[in-house]
Amino acid sequence: MHLPAILALQTVPFAGLILAGKEDKDLFTVVYIAALGLILALDFLLGGTFEIATAFGGGVR
Repeated sequence: MHLPAILALQTVPFAGLILAGKEDKDLFTVVYIAALGLILALDFLLGGTFEIATAFGGGVR
């Protein structure tokens, strides 16, 4: 598994804690699922850690 996928999936328990105690859950849920889906889709489509960094950073090391 790639590092971005691991870091994205690590946020799931913390999102559960926020959803358990928050009154207005709808907006947070939509934004969280959208962000998680985008991160995992980028990791899947670009195939690894270094490609994501170069896709957004333009080759910054």
